[in-house]
Amino acid sequence: MPLLTTVSGAATWLAATAFFIGGAVNASGAKSIRDDFKRYGFPSWWCWITAAMELATTGLLLVPATFYIGAALGAFVMIAAIASVLRARNFRHIPPPVLFLLLLIVAASTHF
Repeated sequence: MPLLTTVSGAATWLAATAFFIGGAVNASGAKSIRDDFKRYGFPSWWCWITAAMELATTGLLLVPATFYIGAALGAFVMIAAIASVLRARNFRHIPPPVLFLLLLIVAASTHF
C-alpha cells in the first residue's frame, strides 16, 4: 500500500505541475499563444479561459476531496485540445495534451 500511495502522490503532483505550467503559459497571452488559439478556431482571448481551467485543475487535483472534479476538468480540457489540434492537422502540437491526459489517467487510476 505505501508504494501505491507514493505512486498516487507522485502522479498527482506531476499532473498538477503540468497543468500549472500549461496554465501559466496560456495566461501569459503571448502573441504566439493567441495565434495558436486563432489557428484552432477559437478567439484569441480563449487562451485566458483555458488558463483559468488549467489553473483550476491544478488546485482541484491537490485537494483530496476535489481530486476527481479536477481530473474530470483537466481531461475535458485536454480532450478538447487534442480534438482541436487534430482538426487543424497540426500534429506536432499533439504531445503536450496527450502527455497531460496520460498524467491524469495515471493519477486517477492510482488515486484511492
